Amino acid sequence: MSHKLNNVSQATYLKASESYCLFFLENGKIKVQTRPMKYFEADLANFGWCRIHKSYMVNPAYVRQISEDRESIFLQSGIKLPISRRKKRDVLKWRNF
Repeated sequence: MSHKLNNVSQATYLKASESYCLFFLENGKIKVQTRPMKYFEADLANFGWCRIHKSYMVNPAYVRQISEDRESIFLQSGIKLPISRRKKRDVLKWRNF
């Protein structure tokens, strides 16, 4: 478990906005952290998370599929998140496509 964030396994994805991050939890709650994504990125990568966009990271345990056009990720909850063009190659490698 990361010392920077408790219960990282319960977070489905992270959305960054300037100097804070929103962690979306599997129970529907949102945890706000007053730190930029860069602060969490390395620790989350150690748990298998992938940065799919400048504003998003996802927990692999909650990924259902990648869209056919490979421009979006669908989570088990049905949420659709964008994959940026810059991150597409990394995401496809991460998901073994």
